[in-house]
Amino acid sequence: MNTRRFLFVIHYPVFGGPHNQALRLAGPLAERGWETVVLLPDEPGNAAPRLEEAGVRVLTAPLVRIRANPDPRIQMRTAAHFRRDVRTIRRTLTEEKADLVLLGGLANPQAALAGRAERLPVVWQLLDTRLPAAISAAYLPLLARYADSLMVTGNRVAQAHPGVPRLASRTVPFFPPVDRNLFVPNADSRAAARMELGLDGDGPVVAIVGNLSPMKGHGTFVRVAAQVHRTHPDARFLVLGADFAHRPEYAQSLWAEAERLGLRLGETLIVRDPGGRLPELAQALDILVLTSEPRSEGIPTVIGEMMALGKPVVAADVGSVSEAVVDGVDGFIVPARDVDAFTTAITRLLDDRELYARMSAAVSEDASRYSIETSADVHVRAFELACKRAAERG
Repeated sequence: MNTRRFLFVIHYPVFGGPHNQALRLAGPLAERGWETVVLLPDEPGNAAPRLEEAGVRVLTAPLVRIRANPDPRIQMRTAAHFRRDVRTIRRTLTEEKADLVLLGGLANPQAALAGRAERLPVVWQLLDTRLPAAISAAYLPLLARYADSLMVTGNRVAQAHPGVPRLASRTVPFFPPVDRNLFVPNADSRAAARMELGLDGDGPVVAIVGNLSPMKGHGTFVRVAAQVHRTHPDARFLVLGADFAHRPEYAQSLWAEAERLGLRLGETLIVRDPGGRLPELAQALDILVLTSEPRSEGIPTVIGEMMALGKPVVAADVGSVSEAVVDGVDGFIVPARDVDAFTTAITRLLDDRELYARMSAAVSEDASRYSIETSADVHVRAFELACKRAAERG
């Protein structure tokens, strides 16, 4: 089997969904004839070391990215460096003798332009719904022109981008990959995780798992936790996620609000950056809460990871989350930012052990949709589709 190489360009230095794809799929894709090389910005972050530790080849370069910041200086800097980024990616593609380029996310199209300039197939992933509809619509001509295949995390993500449904012939939906060998329920691991996190006793643990970013809606989680704690004082609340060095005020404001609402940091509310130990530390929780903001998610990887551990999910109805969580079967779907609705759903699970057991069994079964092997096969299908289209257009 001839091995081909693709360059996965990710404009974010902090480990997230695209990096997890690279980490989990590098081996299975290599078995299918595709070698992974990841290109990241040379900024502080945990993504590069985590990927390298797992044996994934990582390159870094001074890439800039579009930011949700109205400061004109930031936007001018991005515009000024755009062409340089395209040249940098082109040079990397040439030096690496890449056969294909993969983009993780819509907002930064530099790799698509670089790939086309090098006459390579371009696979473009739409991973979330963060961009406003008007901006997404402005990207449609770029997608139509440069994407030889589109990978989308769920049909609702495709529908949230105006015009994308018209590109259905080159669109490939996929679920993020989850390593079922790592995320396995284990009573001993659960006890050890609870001890390490300082979760004394047998009280229930309600958790949010995600980097400390405004799009994850940690403020909603804190307010929900405060309400649940009033009626369930034995409950503990866990935040597992990395902080962003350039945004310390966000975390500070969260913990200040938690204290005002009666949650004691380190006691009632535990905050921990799990690093690469999420499979171990997540054993401690009982319910996953996804409080993401409107126009934020696609299908978060963490849903599949917690499903593999048998944890019911209470999630905001954002992105394609309702395609991953069946309301009333393996969790509850509630309106985003609706503190009362989140509180009601969590309370039902805490108070009804039979309901909890039924949903726990259901989520374990549904976790199979996140299979690494299935995700790798879908990626290869998208790659082959892009190669075929690139060959046809010459």
